[in-house]
Amino acid sequence: MNDAHRTPRRNHRIGFFIHGKTIWFSELLAMTLVTLLLLFLMGLNFTIFLNYFAIKNHDRSIATLRKERMVLDDSIGSLEREAHIITLLRSLAGKEVPDHALCEVARTVAHSGAQYGYDPLLLLAVIHIESVFNTRAKGHFSSGAESGAFGLMQLQFETAAQIAGLLGLPPLSQRSLMNPEINLVIGVAYLTQLIAQFRSFKLGLLAYNQGPGTIYQTLSAHEPLSNEYYQKVLKSYFYLKKLAAKIER
Repeated sequence: MNDAHRTPRRNHRIGFFIHGKTIWFSELLAMTLVTLLLLFLMGLNFTIFLNYFAIKNHDRSIATLRKERMVLDDSIGSLEREAHIITLLRSLAGKEVPDHALCEVARTVAHSGAQYGYDPLLLLAVIHIESVFNTRAKGHFSSGAESGAFGLMQLQFETAAQIAGLLGLPPLSQRSLMNPEINLVIGVAYLTQLIAQFRSFKLGLLAYNQGPGTIYQTLSAHEPLSNEYYQKVLKSYFYLKKLAAKIER
């Protein structure tokens, strides 16, 4: 048969989905499936991306809540300590000291104890010996003359003004020194300075009562120290510990 009269054979190869005027549905279907697969993978990646950041945000939220809980637990612990101190002060001072003064004393003692690493009861023992928790106490010598000591921790004005300057507090007046919070902040800072200066709690406590110059002079002369004040503070401290244990029961 002549080649010119032969019937043309159909081309069954897979080419582009448009071949001349013919649309190849097999390729169109394949392209559609590939497109859908790509869209699915893009959506899956986007979902994973969103979930990743959601988990990160969730973890940050949990960490923030944990920090807030720690702060809250610490605040609750501080309030409980202050409440115990107030109860203890009330049993010691009776009704002579106003409630607002007791709250100031309790808050400052608890804060100062935590800041400087003191047992709050030890600070209370010093205050007990110095002023019997009388916020308006003024010191007197055995002769009856005023000693120039003021407030809960019986601070000399010149010494208190010097410590206030080191702490960055505003200039003092005798009236402001009688403020329980200011008096305690300065008094505890001064006691801490003396303990560090003498490298001894006992010597620092004695220097607080007798003055650092007297302690240095006594030690230089190799003379015995007067431990009466130290013994009084320790006696008050152990008494306060027993009383606090009874209150907490």
